[in-house]
Amino acid sequence: MNDEFLFKDLSVIVLAGGQSRRMGRDKASLPVNDRTLLEQVIQQLDGHFKETIISVSNGQHYELKNARQVEDRYEGAGPLAGILAGLQASSSGVSLVIPCDQPEVDLHLVRQMLQALGQYDLVYLRLDGQIPHPLFALYRRSLVPVIEQLIKEGKLSVLYLLAEVESLALDLPSNKIRWHLNSLEDYQSYLEYLRRKSQK
Repeated sequence: MNDEFLFKDLSVIVLAGGQSRRMGRDKASLPVNDRTLLEQVIQQLDGHFKETIISVSNGQHYELKNARQVEDRYEGAGPLAGILAGLQASSSGVSLVIPCDQPEVDLHLVRQMLQALGQYDLVYLRLDGQIPHPLFALYRRSLVPVIEQLIKEGKLSVLYLLAEVESLALDLPSNKIRWHLNSLEDYQSYLEYLRRKSQK
């Protein structure tokens, strides 16, 4: 393996909870070729990180290898609850958080964020200079009490966290995050992309 993409001190937390309202079904279980969407993401992470943690909703469970699953402690608290559960379970001082509906993992971006981290609490992507994308980001484990307090106050948007801590935005064009499967149409477009790719 190329050591350039070996993040041996970094845990990765995959957010697989949530209700997938726009998709209309569980995103993580969507079939992609001969596996699920969640398995597709995990396969790209395998061997590159210290550990892989899957953050799931209460009562949710997937049959997975090479990954540990943790349940959200706060129901209905959105991604913040998933990030909190993942960070509490992580054995690393810094963890990469990614959503399970972003099926193409760009390890170059992970390396860039890690190089930019410095003393910051959090490094996240900002698309086209204006759209924050804090669900693909590096989070320090020391943020646990801050996140827990925000949830208790009902401030459930991750944007509240960005304003509370020392965060750094890594700017890049939105086409660098080409696939984000929010809807059935997004999913079908991705499958068509994979089909064309396999024919080349």
